[in-house]
Amino acid sequence: MKKVVLLTILFVLLAACGKPDEKTSSQPEEPAKSAVSEADSEKENDKIDVVEESKETSVSDESVDAESPDTSVEGSSENSALKEQYLNELAAIEEEIENKPEGETQIEMEDIASGVYEIWDNELNKIWKELEKQLPTKKMDKLREEQRQWIKEKYRIASEEAAQYEGGTMEPLVKVNTQARVTKERCYELVEKYM
Repeated sequence: MKKVVLLTILFVLLAACGKPDEKTSSQPEEPAKSAVSEADSEKENDKIDVVEESKETSVSDESVDAESPDTSVEGSSENSALKEQYLNELAAIEEEIENKPEGETQIEMEDIASGVYEIWDNELNKIWKELEKQLPTKKMDKLREEQRQWIKEKYRIASEEAAQYEGGTMEPLVKVNTQARVTKERCYELVEKYM
């Protein structure tokens, strides 16, 4: 008799664990909505910060450019609008990546990390194409050489960080995550410096 009661209790517990309650599944929707509104307000704050930073950058750029003749006010406003557009795109990418699942298995985590790296690499290529349209030939040639050095540095940093896990299962994951992080930083650097 005791065995039957224990088995019944065990089956009830197992069944309860496998089947989500209606209240439980509806509760995350409300925090998600508030999280979205918090994210929106944070995004608005970030936009304000970016605008303020852009204004500060513009002021410092104007003081440096005061010695050189003013070529066109319209061109600089187009550049700052383009810079703002790219900064917003980069922020949107970061938000998209934050909302991705983290993965539970090693394979899932590596796939997600590779996807994140690919996203940042594609954005870097997009920024690069825009810079090729905008920058004068001499400046672009100098930037190309800098980019070649940066690529070598990216792989060096990634290998160095992954070396801590040499031979382990974490090595490829750390390497790809580092490449993604360094590529993201380069995207921001190019937008801030050259747009």
